[in-house]
Amino acid sequence: MERRSFAVITVGTGLMMGLLGNIFFFNHMLGVSFPIYILLAVALVLILSRPAGQTVHRRNLWLLLPLAFFAVMSAVRADQLITVLDITAALTLGAVGLYYFPLTQNIDTEPLVAYPKAIIETGFMIPAYAVTESVESWRWLSEKRHQRGNLIASIVRGGVFALPIILVFAVLLGSADAVFASYVNQAFEGVRQALGLQFLGDTMSHLVLTGFLTVTVSGSLGYVLLRRPPVAPAARPTLPDDDLADGVVLPDTKPKSKPRFKLSMVESGIIMGSVVALFAAFVAIQFAYFFGGERTVQVAGITYAQYARRGFFELVAVSVLTLGLSLILDHVSVRQTKRENILFRVLALMIVALTTIMLISASQRMWLYEEAFGFTQLRVYTHVFMLWLGVLFGMYVLAVFRLRMNIFALGVVLAIIGYVGTLNLMDVDHYIADRNIARYYESHDLDLAFLNTLSADAVPAVLPLWQETKEDTIVNKWAGQWLKLQLMKLDTEMIGGGQLPFSFNVSRQTAWRALDGVRKQLPDYDPSIYWGANSYSQISTGDRSDYTSGWDSVATAAPGGE
Repeated sequence: MERRSFAVITVGTGLMMGLLGNIFFFNHMLGVSFPIYILLAVALVLILSRPAGQTVHRRNLWLLLPLAFFAVMSAVRADQLITVLDITAALTLGAVGLYYFPLTQNIDTEPLVAYPKAIIETGFMIPAYAVTESVESWRWLSEKRHQRGNLIASIVRGGVFALPIILVFAVLLGSADAVFASYVNQAFEGVRQALGLQFLGDTMSHLVLTGFLTVTVSGSLGYVLLRRPPVAPAARPTLPDDDLADGVVLPDTKPKSKPRFKLSMVESGIIMGSVVALFAAFVAIQFAYFFGGERTVQVAGITYAQYARRGFFELVAVSVLTLGLSLILDHVSVRQTKRENILFRVLALMIVALTTIMLISASQRMWLYEEAFGFTQLRVYTHVFMLWLGVLFGMYVLAVFRLRMNIFALGVVLAIIGYVGTLNLMDVDHYIADRNIARYYESHDLDLAFLNTLSADAVPAVLPLWQETKEDTIVNKWAGQWLKLQLMKLDTEMIGGGQLPFSFNVSRQTAWRALDGVRKQLPDYDPSIYWGANSYSQISTGDRSDYTSGWDSVATAAPGGE
């Protein structure tokens, strides 16, 4: 297809997607609109690749699977933090995909630094390509006007010129004179009603959103469909890396880049050996005290739960720093003999093994702490993070043995995808509410103030609590008020910004249906007895100490508990 003709298609497609996005997103809560929009954009890239003469590298299409997963999950969970993570993950994967789809490089064999570079370049190049496509489209219209004297082309060109100029002057003059602003608003209202566009409200907001999406989509299409992979240089003989003992370079791999700062194996060995000795001493203490159970803790004035708690974040920090140190040493250490290479790998394996034990210790500490004080987002997110940090250490071991080019970089990508995916599949807010309520039934404490912060994802767990705790008036009253407030919010969303179908969300819809079924049984909402964060109305002074929020949260126990 001729270059300028295709530019008209990209700009026109971008404008249509901008208008569609305005309908989907303006004054609407995010729901199925986001995955529909993202998947439609992906489909446009694949459909237009043929007329653009672009070859999409098929091996890189696996990236579409996690992209689609996160886009869809944004319409499944009501938890705002999970939704932000899903949208961020989908857009980030989309940016990486836009960069790599036209290229011959395999995403899964690229170095770690290539991914942020791809994201940054994509962010800068999208608006640049949007401008380029607009200019090419304009030239096409100009040619048509000169060749055929096409009146329509002239009208379009004149309108494109006039519209932004009129808008800028109208906004400035409207800001200068209130009467003029009212006439402008009345004129827009008349046009809006005449065209049947009653859904259009704030003119500038609509134009900004539509313009932003138009630029993003048209620029993305131009960026992914008009680039061509660079011509590969002539193949040259590859010398083996001098720090590989057997002098063998794996097929289809590059020799390891030479660092400017180098350490001999003696220096690296001292560093790694010292770390191994320190970690071994710490692990020995863990087996003697922590893994030995409560009876083995003989620290004066410290309970087993306190002993378990106090080192959790420090152990996670040590694990992260150890991973970074190991990667740096792997890069800067010069191993010129087979013996040095074996020594480095042995020390690296020892560090990984000892760090794994510390991760297990940290995980057990957090589990004990959650059992003692309850579950929160911070604790659950950190617990899941530790699991995927362990996966990264496994990928580091594979990288040390050079089993695959840039395998650690691939491991980082998969670990991030796995981490956010695990949080989605867990349904964190529901999990937290369910676990804390289960602890309550086992005569443990319940943090009502914290439960107030949970989203509609927690409704299926809290509803049975309200129905089954008639004897415990405080908990029953709290559950009834929380459920009533959730119903009021969901009613507002259904009528207003969350009106179907654009903002349909599985979790919100499920919660609304469950609460709508008990609407008549729920108590009237009374803000004076609603337990917000740091607000404990209707609880006597003597009881308030039992309802606290924070890391060491304590609340009421189930009837009959200790």
